[in-house]
Amino acid sequence: MRTLLFLLIGLVVASPGAAAWRVAESTHFRVYADMSAADLRRRAELLEDYRTLLGKFTTAQVDDAAPKLDIYIVDTISSAVPFGKVGPDVAGFYNAGDRGIVAFATKGEFGQKVLLHEYAHHHMFASTGQSYPAWYLEGFAEYFMTATFFPTRVDFGLFDAGRAYSLSQQWLNWDRVIGRETAKLRSADVLMFYAQSWLLTHYMFRAPGMSEKLNAYLRAVAGGTDPLSAFKANVLPEPRELNGPLKAYMSRMTFSRLTRKGPETAMVTVRDLSASAGDVIMLYAWLDNRGGEAPDPKAALARVRGATARHQGDVLATRTLALAEMYWGDKARASSLLDGQLAASPGDSDLLRLKAEALLAVDARANRGEARRLLVRAAKAAPADWRALHLYVHTSDIERGPVDDNLFNVVQRMWELAPQASGIVIDMATVLVRKGRMADAAKVLEPVAFAPHGDGYAALARSLREAALAGDAAAFVKRLEEGPPKEVQETAEAK
Repeated sequence: MRTLLFLLIGLVVASPGAAAWRVAESTHFRVYADMSAADLRRRAELLEDYRTLLGKFTTAQVDDAAPKLDIYIVDTISSAVPFGKVGPDVAGFYNAGDRGIVAFATKGEFGQKVLLHEYAHHHMFASTGQSYPAWYLEGFAEYFMTATFFPTRVDFGLFDAGRAYSLSQQWLNWDRVIGRETAKLRSADVLMFYAQSWLLTHYMFRAPGMSEKLNAYLRAVAGGTDPLSAFKANVLPEPRELNGPLKAYMSRMTFSRLTRKGPETAMVTVRDLSASAGDVIMLYAWLDNRGGEAPDPKAALARVRGATARHQGDVLATRTLALAEMYWGDKARASSLLDGQLAASPGDSDLLRLKAEALLAVDARANRGEARRLLVRAAKAAPADWRALHLYVHTSDIERGPVDDNLFNVVQRMWELAPQASGIVIDMATVLVRKGRMADAAKVLEPVAFAPHGDGYAALARSLREAALAGDAAAFVKRLEEGPPKEVQETAEAK
C-alpha cells in the first residue's frame, strides 16, 4: 500500500444541524462532503481544472478509462479516524492500496493545498513503469500545490514561506537529497528534504537554461540511470555547488503563470446522499478502502452495528454493515445482506465484486468458481473496475501456479488502471518474472522501490528488484512469500 504524507480515514458524526452529505461527480472525480451543493460543485470543478494543468506540464497522464478518484472532505481529520489514530496537525492524506485509491482533506485552505499536493502524486504515479527521483516527486507536488485559478490565468509555483523558513536552517547534503537514500532519512530531516526538493524543483523549472537540463536528467533516470549519477552527468558534476546558486535564486524567486481564454467546461452533477450518510459514510469509506484493518475488530464491529441499526433498510447503511460483517462478524449474514441488494441492483459491479469477496471469505476453495463468475460479470459491467480484476487474479496462484496469456493480460490491464497501488505493481512484476522478463520486472518495481514515502511495500519492492536484476526467479518468489523485511514490519506495527 502506498500512503503519501498522511494516513487513515474515519467517522464524522452527524448532528441535527449538520449540513447534508452530498457527492459531486465529474469526469474524473467523486467528491463527498457535508457542504452546500454550490461549494461542492466548485471543488469538483477546481480539481478538473487542476488535472488539466498538470497534464500540460508532464508526460504522466492518468488513464481516462481509470475509475474516478474518490475524495472525502471533512471538518477535521482527527474526527475522521474510526479505527486508528492520526496527528492533530494533519490536514489530509492519500491512500493507494489493493482495495482502493482515495484521498481525504479538511475543508480549510491548507487542506485544499494538501489535496492538490496529493493529487499531484496520484498524477505522477499514473505513468506505468515510469520512475521519477524522490526529490522531484515531492518538489513537483510542492510547486503545483500552490496553483491559484482565475478565469483567464493560473498562477503556480508561488512562494512558500514555510519551506523558505526551513531553508534558514542547516541544509542536508545534496547527495542524500538527490540520491536513493531518502528512505533512510531521520524524521528530523524530512522537513528539510521537502524544503530542498521544493527549492531545487523551483530552480530547475524557472532559472534560465535549467529546464533543458532537467528534461535530460529525467530522461536519464527514466532510462535506468541512478538519480545521483544522472544529476552529475546532466545538471551539475558537484551537487554540493548548488547551495550558492539556489540561495541567490531564492532571493529573487519568480512564479509561473499560464494565461488562457477560460477554464475548460467541467460537467459536474451534485446529488444528496441518504440521511444515513452522517452516521455511516466515513465508516463505509474505511471499510471500502482499508478492509478489515482495525486494532480491535470486536469493538469496530459493535460500532458499525450501532451506527447502521438506526437506518434499517437504507442502501448505504446496509452495504456498510455487510462489509463489517464480512471482515469481523457473521460472514453468512454479510452474504445475505449483499444478496438483498443484488436482487434490487443485479448489474451493480461493486455489489458483484463484494458478493464474490464474501463467498471467498466463507470458503475460498468451495466458492472459487462462483466467485470467479461473479467477478467476470463485474468486469463486464465496469471494465475499468481494477478491484474486481485484482480479486479475480488472486483466485489464482500467480507466484507458483500457471500464468497463461489471459491471466497475464488481466494483471497488465489492472496495472494500467491502478499503477499508483503498490500491491498492483508487485503483482505486475510477479507475472513478468513468471514469464522470464526479469529486466521488465525490475523496471516496473522502481516507482515503488524508490518512493519518497517508503513503507513495507517499498522495502519489499527493493528486495524483489534485486532478485529480478540478478535474474533469480526462485529468490524473487521466496522474497515475495516472505513479505516485507521483519524490521520494517516491526516499525510499521510500532507506529
